[in-house]
Amino acid sequence: MTASLIGFAVHFVLILVKLLYWAILIQVLMSWFAAGRSPLGQALDQIVQPILKPFRWARIGMLDLSPIVALYALYFLQGLVLEFLARFL
Repeated sequence: MTASLIGFAVHFVLILVKLLYWAILIQVLMSWFAAGRSPLGQALDQIVQPILKPFRWARIGMLDLSPIVALYALYFLQGLVLEFLARFL
């Protein structure tokens, strides 16, 4: 029973990170073309901006690197969580 619960948690973390990855990527692409003009853009802003906010220091001139730093941080945290969960198997 415990192994199936940990397996569920591992899959949940993997899916959550993938969803956040795609949300950040789509939001970045939409910011180039349809900067918040659509309901999808506004919804993605509400999801993505709290994740990007701590990384807003990552700028080079007008180039905002916070999405790249946030993606690296997501994958780093994913690795930490999965390592923590793997200890219980």
